[in-house]
Amino acid sequence: MSATEVQVPFAPTSFSALSPVESIVFDAKALQKATEILNVIYRYRAPVPESVEDRSDEGTLKFLPLIYSRVKAQQAIQLILPAFPFKSPNRKNKVLGALPDKGEETALSHLNGLCAAITDIYEPGAILTIASDGLVYNDLLGVPDSEVYAYGQSLRQLVLDQEYKHIQFIRLQHLLHVHEDMPLDAATYESLAGTFRQRLVENYTPLDYDCAASIREDKDVCATYRGYIKFLTKDLEHTFIHDGSVSKRSQKQRLESIAKDMIVRGKAFAEAIRKNYADHIRLSIHPSAGSTKISIKVLPLALHAVTPWHSSPCFTVDGRIEYGMREVFDNREDVELVHKDGRPWYYREKSDLYTWSESVEIEPQYPCGLIIRPTESNTSVTDLDMLKLRGLVQENSPVVLRGFNGTRDKELFVKKAEEMGTPMPWKFGLILEVKDHGTESQGLNNVLSAEWMPFHYDGLFKVKKEINADGKEVTVSCPPKFQFFTGMTPSPKDTGFTLFSASHLVWHYLPQNYTVEQLSKLSWTVRTTSFDEAKITDLPLVVPHFAHNRPCLRYHEPWPQEKTAFDPTYITIQDVPNSAEICQMLDSLLHDRRVAYWHSWEEGDWVLSDNVTMMHTRSSFTAKSDRCLRRIHVD
Repeated sequence: MSATEVQVPFAPTSFSALSPVESIVFDAKALQKATEILNVIYRYRAPVPESVEDRSDEGTLKFLPLIYSRVKAQQAIQLILPAFPFKSPNRKNKVLGALPDKGEETALSHLNGLCAAITDIYEPGAILTIASDGLVYNDLLGVPDSEVYAYGQSLRQLVLDQEYKHIQFIRLQHLLHVHEDMPLDAATYESLAGTFRQRLVENYTPLDYDCAASIREDKDVCATYRGYIKFLTKDLEHTFIHDGSVSKRSQKQRLESIAKDMIVRGKAFAEAIRKNYADHIRLSIHPSAGSTKISIKVLPLALHAVTPWHSSPCFTVDGRIEYGMREVFDNREDVELVHKDGRPWYYREKSDLYTWSESVEIEPQYPCGLIIRPTESNTSVTDLDMLKLRGLVQENSPVVLRGFNGTRDKELFVKKAEEMGTPMPWKFGLILEVKDHGTESQGLNNVLSAEWMPFHYDGLFKVKKEINADGKEVTVSCPPKFQFFTGMTPSPKDTGFTLFSASHLVWHYLPQNYTVEQLSKLSWTVRTTSFDEAKITDLPLVVPHFAHNRPCLRYHEPWPQEKTAFDPTYITIQDVPNSAEICQMLDSLLHDRRVAYWHSWEEGDWVLSDNVTMMHTRSSFTAKSDRCLRRIHVD
């Protein structure tokens, strides 16, 4: 069993007679579904510190019944996370400012994806409640109440703007049950902040709580305390006195005192959450043994425990994310600071690919790809540099162009494809109109239907005959390098998504018992009665990219008859006994919300994707709806 895998407890023993526990009748389907849901949550777990005994088995027995009860009642899974307090007060060396930036947006998208992943397998879905703990600590760090309010309000607006529909927020007033129904403006919030803090400490600090003993005896508390010391050293760096009048020992004692005060208030805050949200799955940003809470990474691709309110984000050209101190990025000559709406938003690696003659805004998307918008009205795609766009696409796909004029012009679409490379026609001609044709497949299986499609890369079944080194005639696949789409209509609401999954993210989240090197040695066979009864063998599972040589997944999700009204597609990993297991592992990763970008089409969207680095699919949509895309393959 892997570190992130949960198995259903209470397996029968060898006793001939059932014990009282074994005689209890569980709802087997509900228990299985609850296990699957907990496995989804565990994908987002942070590792247990090496210095701490892993007690996540106890946590599993705590959280599984909570989920099981919800599943039996067909209710949404409820999660709660104390987090997003305020930005570090060190805005010179640590963070970009007092308000949220691209780091917070990325974290919220990541967390919303966790809930969406539960919804993918459980229709009632999941809701994450973020309990903002800003007022619990801000006065200890010299952060004004007004900044805590502004930070929280900006987060709420960000959730609305980005349509993170699985996330909601609560404040201290909801834990204290005072002024719960009162909308708090900035002035009222500031006037009540001190009262909220005082009531929290008075009402929820356990009697005779001994902070020093707790740090000494509880490894979770000790880890949190050490984390506080680490963060406070940088958070309050700008307040240190360096003229020799205050010793380093005195400054260290000051930090330790603040950290202990934070532990005491944090204990009260945790008690308030425990008593008020006992039926919620308790998540945490702090490392722990896993027995009472599930410690998670709030930022994707983070190599260690890091949060957006304690760091600044930097995006590389090839789609990776680094998190670090502002002072580090400010001193690097290879990165630049990007602003949005007049304030610092994120750092990015410098590249000529970001320099356009048009006035545009280029922004990373979660979990992969870029979106490019014009910053001036009536900006046309006519003069876009398609070779520069091609460079961006092969580094960080998919690239979405939204808000430009001329994107629905068919002749211009073809012209820009020709500027990008060599357009590649197939049996349908140069342009394929992808829309629902009902049962008329036109030789393209379920491509022209409203069905959910398997993950694949385009052109797998575009084949030719060749003579191999042994003198035998073989069927060879000739896929194109790029896809170029136009959204002729918007997607039907909350359906008809196109999913794009990046190879580098598949590799990042591979289970520990698999490596890219192992998978690179494997080949596979595809067989279907569609596409002229195609059967292609010896397809490499991993190939080097034609431009940057990074390893890319080449694969087709198995699609048996029970998943389609059209022709099934069978996949076999060659010369291994665990073909089905490998396919299941790859299928799970390709659908993983940490890997797959879900594109919702707006009219006039241009979407360009590297057909080698990316795998893609389409979600189902309402049959006979107006959803229509145009697509050209480019080499």
